[in-house]
Amino acid sequence: MKSVKIFSRSPFSILWWSGTLSSFGDWATLFASVALASYLGATDGNSELTAVVPVVARIIPAFMSSFAGLLADRFNKKNVMIISDLVRMVVVLGLFFTTTLFQLFLINFIAEIFSLIRQPSREAIVPELVENDYLVKANSLFVVGTYASLPLASLLFGFFSDAKFIESIVSYGNGWSGSVVFLVDSLTFLISTILLFSLKTSSQGVGTTTQNNALSDLKEGINYFFKNKELRTVTTSIALSLIGAGALFVLGSSYLTQSLKFTQSSFGFMIASFGFGIVFTMVILSYFVTTFNRVSFFIGISMIITGLSLLFAFNSYEFSTILFFIFISGIGSGSIYLLTISYLQSTTSENLRGRVFGNFYTIGRLSLLVSVFISGFLASFANNYFDVDGVLLVLRLSSCFILFSGLMTFIRGYKKIIREFGFENSNFNKLRLNLESNEDEPL
Repeated sequence: MKSVKIFSRSPFSILWWSGTLSSFGDWATLFASVALASYLGATDGNSELTAVVPVVARIIPAFMSSFAGLLADRFNKKNVMIISDLVRMVVVLGLFFTTTLFQLFLINFIAEIFSLIRQPSREAIVPELVENDYLVKANSLFVVGTYASLPLASLLFGFFSDAKFIESIVSYGNGWSGSVVFLVDSLTFLISTILLFSLKTSSQGVGTTTQNNALSDLKEGINYFFKNKELRTVTTSIALSLIGAGALFVLGSSYLTQSLKFTQSSFGFMIASFGFGIVFTMVILSYFVTTFNRVSFFIGISMIITGLSLLFAFNSYEFSTILFFIFISGIGSGSIYLLTISYLQSTTSENLRGRVFGNFYTIGRLSLLVSVFISGFLASFANNYFDVDGVLLVLRLSSCFILFSGLMTFIRGYKKIIREFGFENSNFNKLRLNLESNEDEPL
């Protein structure tokens, strides 16, 4: 394979479009679920607490991520993805009829289990479709597809949440205008499944690890993950960043609609701005970076950018200003994600790749779980016992936390990056400045 293309009939293209559609459905389901939870709790004045319900439901299954990675190493990855999309297609339809927080929690919980099962299989199957020289480029395109679907899903939610013409449709469900998004989500999972049926891979899907005990394989993946020093550094940085960033998605809707009195669609447009920032940095980095192996320094810089921009955003009250700084935070967050995923893909052997990604997603989701519980509790506590806007206070504190974590990561990687510059074999290396004089030329 001499190139990686998304507009073709190649196996990579099929996997890319399937993954993008699946990601679109996941994003839209998450945003609409958070808004629905906030809507259900608004009548009791607890929207900042109820908004965390679907997020918690999607984070709790994080404990299963390592087992999901084991499935990717032991079974047919294509079949695992197909089953996951089919189950989510059926389950998400239930959200269209959801009227209680318990129903909302249960459906999101089940949907996330199968989303977790699908993710390591998708990451692990990429090297079967792409040559090693194009692995990082392929990962970049997958990231672009995943986060390009984020703003599109947010805009879809923002459009339908204020639209009047869909009232007759949602009257068959729970009556909430945004619930029509769940019908669209179910359709995206169906199309993704149809695409996967035509996917051809180089292996039959049963790894060599099936000869071993499942618990032994799981232990092997965990030991490799935590004994790799560079991997530990990168994962710690991501975990700290997610602890701070979780508040944006949990409290963002309450901040815009309750604190600043913007319309319900404002949350969708804010997340869309964040997503466009991610897509912007993905396009830039996917061109300039082809291989690299030292990332902590650059992750630190990206975290600093993210923390500062969020801090500025939550000290602003004009919607356009907020959108601008959220866009900048998306640039920083996108850099963090791309550097991390590409590092894991390019440095992990095929027989361990599924388990490494499973462990990575476990730590990431546990970090989000901590963030969700802390941010929701602190916001409610501050509102009840102090004369402050608890939601705004927590959002500002979370921004400072990301900034502090970025500074620590930056300092940790500074000496290493000075000794050996981290980007290697990139298009930057095509630029040369020759300062040596030619003896045959006149002075």
